[in-house]
Amino acid sequence: MRLGIALDNFTLPGTAINIKSLIEKAKLADSLGFESIWFWDHLLLGSKAIYPILEPMALISNVAASTNKIKLGALYLFGLRDPLVLGKLISTVSYLSGDRLLLGAVAGWYKREFDAVGVDFNSRGKTLSKNVKLVKTFLQSQDISDSLKNYSHITIEPRPSKKVPILMGGYMENALKRVSRISDGWISYYFTPEDFRWGLEIMKKYNKNASVLDNTDMVPVYVGNEGKEKVIKFTEEFMDLPTWSRCNVNSGIWGTIERIIERIIEYRNAGVKRLVFIPAYYEKEQIEILGKMVLPKIQ
Repeated sequence: MRLGIALDNFTLPGTAINIKSLIEKAKLADSLGFESIWFWDHLLLGSKAIYPILEPMALISNVAASTNKIKLGALYLFGLRDPLVLGKLISTVSYLSGDRLLLGAVAGWYKREFDAVGVDFNSRGKTLSKNVKLVKTFLQSQDISDSLKNYSHITIEPRPSKKVPILMGGYMENALKRVSRISDGWISYYFTPEDFRWGLEIMKKYNKNASVLDNTDMVPVYVGNEGKEKVIKFTEEFMDLPTWSRCNVNSGIWGTIERIIERIIEYRNAGVKRLVFIPAYYEKEQIEILGKMVLPKIQ
C-alpha cells in the first residue's frame, strides 16, 4: 500500500494561506518517504463567506521546485476547463515536475462554479467523461483532428514522457460505471473500508478487469487520544460531505499508533492501493508522527 498526504491549499474565511508553511510540509512529506501529496480544487469556494484557495496546478509547479521524489497530486475539476487548455496545462506541469504529476478528475458539486463558467451543472458527469477522454488523447497522440470540436491537426508539445495517471472520482453506481470504463483508476473521499469494498464490487460489474486499475481513498486522520474529536470538528469546519453519498466521518483514522496501524490494515484488506491521509487541521507535527511511526510499518 502507498501512503500519501493531503495538504492545505485552502483555508477558512478571514484567514490567509501560509505558503511558507505549506512548502515546508511538502518538503517534510518528501523527506519522510510519503508516496504523494495532494491538493484540492475549486474556482470559487463559499458565497457569503469566501474560502481562500490556491489553484492546485499552479501550486504544484511551485512545490515541484522544492521537492525531489514525492509525486504531486490534485483533485481536479475537469468539467470546468476547456479540454485543450487543460491538456496543455497538464503536459506543462508534468514536464516541470519531472513526470511526478497525479490527477484525480472529479465532476464537482458546487453549482455556482458551473454557472460562472457557463457549463451545464446537470450534465457534469457526461462533461467529465468527455473531457477525460479528450485530455488523454491530447497527452498521448499527435495530429488530432475533430470537426465537431474545430480541432485540426493538433499536437501538444512537449507531451509527458511518462503517462500521467488520471483517476476519476465517483460515489454512486453510475459514476463508478464511468470510472471502471474510461479512467486509470478510482479516487474516493471519506469512504470506510466497507464502503470502499462496495465500490470495487460495483466497478467489477462493468469491467471484469477493474481489479487491475489503480485506486485511492482519502480519509481524515489524527494521532492522539483526542483524535476522534479533532477529526469530527475538522470535518465540520473544513469539509463538505455529500449527504446523498456514502462519504462519512466514520472513515476517519484516529487514536494510538497501534490503533491507526490496525485501521490502515483494514483499508488495505478492503482493496485500497493508495491511502491518502487528510491530517486534521493539517498540523505539521501530525505529518511527522505519521511519517516516522506509521509509514515504516506499512510501506
